[in-house]
Amino acid sequence: MNKIKLLSASILLFLSCAVFASENRLTLVSGDGQTGIRGYPLKNDFVVRITGQNNEPAKNIKVDFSIIRANNDNSKKGLSNFEAPHVYTDEDGYARAKLILGKNALDEIIVMASSDDASGNVVFNSVSFNKNWLPMMIVNIAGGLALLLFGMAFINNALQKAAGHKFRSVLTSLTSSKLKGVASGFLMTALNQSSSATVLLIVSLVSAGLLSFFQSMSVVLGASIGSTITGQLVAFRLINFALPIVALGFFVSFVSGGKRISEIGDAIFGFGILFFGMKLMSDAMVPVTLNPVFLDFMAQIQSPVFGILAGIMITVIIQSSGAVVGIVIALAATNVITLNQAVCLALGSQIGTCITVVIGTVKLPRNAKRVMIWQVVQQTLAVILVFPFLQWISVNGEGVWFIFVKRFTKTFFFTEDIGRQIAMSHTLVAVFNAAIMFPVLKYLQKMIFFFYPFKNSEIAFGTIYIDIKNVEKNADKALEFSKKEIQRLAEFVLDMLKFSIKALKTRNIEIPESISYKAMKIDLLSKEIVPYIAKVGQKRLSEQQSKTEIELLYILSDLDEISDIIDRNLMHIARKKIRGYSRFSDEGIADIKKIHAAVYDNLAKAINAFNTNDAGLAKEVSDSKPAVRIFVAELRQKHIARLHANLQESIETSGLHMDILDQYTRINSIICDIGRILSQK
Repeated sequence: MNKIKLLSASILLFLSCAVFASENRLTLVSGDGQTGIRGYPLKNDFVVRITGQNNEPAKNIKVDFSIIRANNDNSKKGLSNFEAPHVYTDEDGYARAKLILGKNALDEIIVMASSDDASGNVVFNSVSFNKNWLPMMIVNIAGGLALLLFGMAFINNALQKAAGHKFRSVLTSLTSSKLKGVASGFLMTALNQSSSATVLLIVSLVSAGLLSFFQSMSVVLGASIGSTITGQLVAFRLINFALPIVALGFFVSFVSGGKRISEIGDAIFGFGILFFGMKLMSDAMVPVTLNPVFLDFMAQIQSPVFGILAGIMITVIIQSSGAVVGIVIALAATNVITLNQAVCLALGSQIGTCITVVIGTVKLPRNAKRVMIWQVVQQTLAVILVFPFLQWISVNGEGVWFIFVKRFTKTFFFTEDIGRQIAMSHTLVAVFNAAIMFPVLKYLQKMIFFFYPFKNSEIAFGTIYIDIKNVEKNADKALEFSKKEIQRLAEFVLDMLKFSIKALKTRNIEIPESISYKAMKIDLLSKEIVPYIAKVGQKRLSEQQSKTEIELLYILSDLDEISDIIDRNLMHIARKKIRGYSRFSDEGIADIKKIHAAVYDNLAKAINAFNTNDAGLAKEVSDSKPAVRIFVAELRQKHIARLHANLQESIETSGLHMDILDQYTRINSIICDIGRILSQK
């Protein structure tokens, strides 16, 4: 009888436990998906909750945390374990357990929580890192940074090859107004991903007298806005598509039949490498987010001044504000730094990026240094503009600037993503700075000149005998002054032709670049001379004056065409030869020198005839065309003979050699046309 009672009591107890268990439910609260460092506790506890049938908390119920997968089966030391594997729920029904990762923990960790008094099991997944995470992180960050900077340089080089000469001509032609200057600076920097490269190009143009300092000021403002595009692209999470972008760029470059399209493909490839480098750095920084010492240190650094100074120092080392902002966005996305800290670091990067321009202008003239000073001043003023709103002017303890950035991002981009907020802050600072400085550029120019005075040696390049705003009333004098300007221009063309042979012989890329700058000067003079002569032609001219006007315009057009052939064709061949490490044979370069000498001598005679009104000398130039053609034909035959003799250097440079002969022949034909015009006087 007692046995029956005992059995009945056991059955009732079992049934009551089953009913009770079915009434309680175990659910996951937090702690899943963590990453940790081997040998350290996970940052957050595994948290579960037990609730009753009516969702009320079930307190003082035992929960068991067990390791399903965490340790290497062959290891007996350095195992992962819980501080307390068996815990009880608190008054709110929560139970917590902290896992200490063993030194021999596996990469993937699986933990299960269960309870005899509740239904359901909860599974947690985590990831552990090697104990040598710090050197590995440094190596990965360094490699990622190297790829990022390489990507930037690759983009710049590809775009220079595709449209390098156009960049210079765009800057000289689109700076007639301040607004165009800002737009050209923005577009150029958005494409080449380097404000320093854009500003250094501006410096070279100002140094050569092709841009005035005032024209450069608006372009620099535009470049500062364009430099923020890198951060915007990173905030769009394009780093997640880095490898597809690399593949696309390679595919476009590889399958393209045209050189221009191929170079565009190279630029796309460069963007992909840039984003891939950014992703490597972002992934490498994950362990930092788990280091309590580092996190505590970062939490204590809240001073905007410290953040700005740190941003300056980091950018001076890296020499790329775009790279720094990308790193900052990656750190913020992994909760290593806050929005406030990230914005201050980005502000510092705007000043730090000036170091490249400072170094690049050390040995340049005063007008170039003035552009450098303006770059430093306007970037510093941008930071000063925002600084009071970071901390001093605040609402409920939060700086007004951060409140504005958050609301702006949420309103226009419908997101509270911290990466987008940092990118927008970076862009808005540059935009507001440009908007404030744009109307007062003349006064800022005076301020720069006050601290760094103008000297007569800095007079900008341009016409010296004529002024389009003040056309000479006497037609004969106006035409005489126009002729003097064309004579100046002709000397530049003769100088270009003289040094063209040096560019074809050398391996120094700076020589063809310097000749291209002369072409820009010629273009600048031509754009001032043509309208002046056109205004003179609007007056009532005599028959002789009309003939002189037409003669000047024809000669100016011919000289312009010679300049274009040297710049766009011969210098293109020179650059191609230098980049391809090609070398002409000794006989081949000797023949090129001969045709160059003949054409140069002809142009010198034509200019002399123009200066002295020597019709006889002009006819001699005009009549030389057949002789030069025969001479070129002989040189072609000699080149073909070298090919037949299997001279390797001639075979490798055959296309370049024949093209050079063609270009010098074209130039000579134009020179003969000048002689024909002058001989008809």
